[in-house]
Amino acid sequence: MDSHRALVFPIRWDAPSLDWLLVEFRLLVNESIRIALKADIRSRVRLARAAYSDLSARPAVYKQYIPSAFEVALGVLKAHRRRLVRKKRSSVPYVRKLMLKAENQSYRLDRETGRLRIPIQGTEGVQVHLPLSGWHRSFLSDSSWTLGSLTVVPGRIILVVRKEMPKTYEPAGAIALDTNEDSLDGVVASEEDTVPTVIPFGSVRRIQQTHFRRRRRLATKKSHDRRVMRRLLNREDAERGIAFVRGCIESQNDSSSSPRIGRRQSSSRNSRSMVPAAAPDG
Repeated sequence: MDSHRALVFPIRWDAPSLDWLLVEFRLLVNESIRIALKADIRSRVRLARAAYSDLSARPAVYKQYIPSAFEVALGVLKAHRRRLVRKKRSSVPYVRKLMLKAENQSYRLDRETGRLRIPIQGTEGVQVHLPLSGWHRSFLSDSSWTLGSLTVVPGRIILVVRKEMPKTYEPAGAIALDTNEDSLDGVVASEEDTVPTVIPFGSVRRIQQTHFRRRRRLATKKSHDRRVMRRLLNREDAERGIAFVRGCIESQNDSSSSPRIGRRQSSSRNSRSMVPAAAPDG
């Protein structure tokens, strides 16, 4: 799977030959639309067989622009046919805007300086300098991003770069965890087996009960002074958090010597989170 980015360069040029090329490319696209519409052609291979010999016989433009014109023409016809299928009004398509689309074999780009050479016909070509920003250089200086198609419209040049994305991570299993007041229940599921495990929290219930009783006593005793009551309750909350962590560590140390782990096939009844398990090394 490839990832694509479109690099847009606002640029003005004073090259009559490039303006002439945009007009000729628009003419190629419109003639390709007429031929494909008349013969009901929907693929670029069939359109190339039907129209390439006629269009290439004219010594007008660079021959590699003709397949690009076929691609643009078929894209316009696809939108036209889609509107007809949906029973919407659609006239015979005709490209009015000046444009040029070239594949990466047609143009030459210096990725460091931004100098772009666009062939016109034969050995004739025009050179323009693209204004490179830091964001543009972050793609062009990275060799993993390869050059794609080039689109030229009046006042703007659009360069498409693509990069092959790494394969998505495929987990070897899943871990389900269910947090309770007395224990942490979980299950590890893989293709080979399903292993349930339980980590008891022996003193957590006692800590919660003691904390609730002390908060209620402090709130009742200091109900006349809300400032003192708030300070004492905040201190009680901090001490309760420390006691809770200590209780969890003590319970984990006690259960590490004899963990309650089974080998039966089961699943967590009240699982609240599914976490992908890491694939084994090697």
